[in-house]
Amino acid sequence: MRASAKILGLVLAFALTSPAAHAADQLKIGQGRGSIDFGIGDSKIFRTTGGFKQWHGKVNVDEADVSRSSVEVEIDTSSIQMLDSQQTVMLKDSDFFDVAKFPEMTFKSTKIERTGDNALKVEGNITLRGITRPMTLDVTVSDRRPDAAPGSRYARFRGFGTIKRSEFGMTKYVDMVGDTVELSITADAWR
Repeated sequence: MRASAKILGLVLAFALTSPAAHAADQLKIGQGRGSIDFGIGDSKIFRTTGGFKQWHGKVNVDEADVSRSSVEVEIDTSSIQMLDSQQTVMLKDSDFFDVAKFPEMTFKSTKIERTGDNALKVEGNITLRGITRPMTLDVTVSDRRPDAAPGSRYARFRGFGTIKRSEFGMTKYVDMVGDTVELSITADAWR
């Protein structure tokens, strides 16, 4: 659950960190050109993985000053999908994502800094189940195409982060499955 939110933040961070970006570039990210996946559990026996199938976002890139860049992501919580259909139904219920009451999860960056030639640290706020908490994503950028035409891929990115699901009121089975959710975002950012 938290993984998806982190994943969104990572995607945004990735697009923002590209040094080849133009000062006024606004890039798009979303399903169809990327994925937001998560995993929870400390062992192979209790490891559970899933993802979100509907999400979108925008990345504003300031090449001259990365700190002025920003990322925003929105995820449709009802688009959660697990390998097991019973788990998918369970995670949509009120003990977890409560998709009827909270149909979306969001991430908005508050600070972006370059940590390497192709690496960024993106700090922001994730809102899940009406609760907002800080989240940090480590993002790498590859295959940059700063002269990409409108509608074309600008860069590829991959982001990683973690959240504690209990901080968002998802405490069921924490003792059995675990609390830390690992998020992974892989996406293209395009003009």
